[in-house]
Amino acid sequence: MSRPGTLALVQAIAIVTAAPACVRSGYGPEDNPTTVRDVTGVPFGWNCTSSECEIALLPTTPAPDACAGSDTANYGWSWGRYFDVCSVCDPSDASYTFSTTPGQCRVLACATSIDCPVMFNVSPVDVYECVGGLCENTDQARWPRTPLRRINAEELCFAVHDRAETRTLTSPATVQVEADLDTDCTGPAFDDVCSLPASCRAP
Repeated sequence: MSRPGTLALVQAIAIVTAAPACVRSGYGPEDNPTTVRDVTGVPFGWNCTSSECEIALLPTTPAPDACAGSDTANYGWSWGRYFDVCSVCDPSDASYTFSTTPGQCRVLACATSIDCPVMFNVSPVDVYECVGGLCENTDQARWPRTPLRRINAEELCFAVHDRAETRTLTSPATVQVEADLDTDCTGPAFDDVCSLPASCRAP
């Protein structure tokens, strides 16, 4: 089971809040799938109530990456242009801040738009549609698809790797992804503009 909170990423990418909000949007839990899968094929339960949704482990979901100290290994999620499920470390102090790295996150994949989440408990509501096999935000005013930003290029570059290949910042595949982005982006910031490296998944 996961709980909503803030994903504090070790590298500078988006920090998003998933705490439930009181919203009357016309959308609800019935607009969500009951399972989701990431781009590498890893399945997760997606359990929604009238007030929130949460990631759940299925019998075929691998355990999240191990954490140091007293932190608990868990899964969390973040969303923006794409919707990511991340292996996270959940602190023992009951705070709502998780830690993870970009290589521990994978975007959700889909066959049709009914495979994608609807974040009905936030304002404005975030509705995801299936675009090129990935769940992508329909609100292009807030989440434009061009130009390509580094945070999204990073998601697309990690999408071609199994989770086990990029568990740490020093994993060879992680180092290569970041090196390719350093070459093909205008800078290191999450909102710097990039051309997509050839080895990455096309949006």
